[in-house]
Amino acid sequence: MKPVLASLSLLLVACSAPQPSGSAAAPGASAAAPVAAAPGSVAMGKRVPGDVALPLQVFRVFGNEPFWNAAVEGDRLTYSTPDDPAGVVLQGRRRAIPGGVEIAGSHDGRPFVLTVIEDECSDGMSGNNYPLAARFRFGDVDFGGCGEAAK
Repeated sequence: MKPVLASLSLLLVACSAPQPSGSAAAPGASAAAPVAAAPGSVAMGKRVPGDVALPLQVFRVFGNEPFWNAAVEGDRLTYSTPDDPAGVVLQGRRRAIPGGVEIAGSHDGRPFVLTVIEDECSDGMSGNNYPLAARFRFGDVDFGGCGEAAK
């Protein structure tokens, strides 16, 4: 439960816009400049220790029936299955959506959309719970599954 609360807290901080102060800083005074989040990204996945200003970028999503996996880094994902364990690299456009992220693009004429939100998810087979829920459409095939920070 603590990781979920920490993730939600970080998501709120990452998504909140800085409020203008309405007054200029006094001469000689220095203020720390805010660190801007990457456009279209949200707080999910993996962070550098102590780096709380940048959005999370690296995570994995997976499902069963049929088995599939996608390793996500920024706006790129590597989609694999038991029949193709090396997988295929898909480059898309990443954008923030309420509570998550969407990565969409096309590969060899086949459109794809990966939607990942912060929500408790059970994989349905092992009974394990994960902090991310995922939907993946590649061509005309839909996949559902869960996700977690990259290890």
